[in-house]
Amino acid sequence: MIMKQLINILTGSLFLFGMSSCEKDLPVYETPDCWLNFVYYSSYDGSVLGTEEVTDEMRYASYSFVYVGEEVEVDTVWFEVSTMGFVSDEDRPLELEQIQTGGNDAKADVHYVAFTNEELKAKYMIPARKTGTKIPVVVKRDPSLSNGDVTLQFTFKDNGYFKPGYDGLTTRTLSISSKLTKPSVWEESYCDYTFGLYGPEKHRLMIEWTGEKWDDEYIKELMDGDSAYVNYLADWFAQKLEEENAKREEAGEEPYKEEDGTPVSFEPKSWS
Repeated sequence: MIMKQLINILTGSLFLFGMSSCEKDLPVYETPDCWLNFVYYSSYDGSVLGTEEVTDEMRYASYSFVYVGEEVEVDTVWFEVSTMGFVSDEDRPLELEQIQTGGNDAKADVHYVAFTNEELKAKYMIPARKTGTKIPVVVKRDPSLSNGDVTLQFTFKDNGYFKPGYDGLTTRTLSISSKLTKPSVWEESYCDYTFGLYGPEKHRLMIEWTGEKWDDEYIKELMDGDSAYVNYLADWFAQKLEEENAKREEAGEEPYKEEDGTPVSFEPKSWS
């Protein structure tokens, strides 16, 4: 017993000496700079994704007022962010800025509440002793949305507290619509390989036939759940479409089609 204790003491001493020696060789982290990144999670195991794992489809998000009813004029979309660098004992503000794409860009205080809005700026804050938070983008239902979707692309602004972080993790694109739009998780959840290629009319039918929203939140929860139920649902949609099209044919109507004339189909996309 005494010999065993002696060995443990000597081993511990060597380990501590080794740690001390290594610590002396390490440079002290002293840079005052801090950075911000948007956070993305794996649809497989929920792990945080690195720069090379994030795709353009993941950087894209969509919001449609269709899901919330005509009485809703203003709503909020949340984005998770994380910090790099030292943690502070005080709250630290962050700033966002819009990137003009040259397309049908969203207009501040028309399609979304400006990032410089004083009330909203109070929400753009990394809490004390925290390395991340969720920040809001407040979208507005403007009549101009009836003419088509608008795009809000935004990034972090260097405000003295934070700088933009890794390339590929600092820009998000939000599509704002008053019509049905392709959910941003449709492709990353491999819905094409389960329910077939996306189409607005198909999307409308999926909502009507199930009573579910089929938005980002619902799709992600569904596809991360019971795979047997997902496969059952895919078969049910195909059968339901066949039955409904038969009824339409009897009534002298055409089968369900997308706006471009493509027949609605639940034929899964091939993996090959």
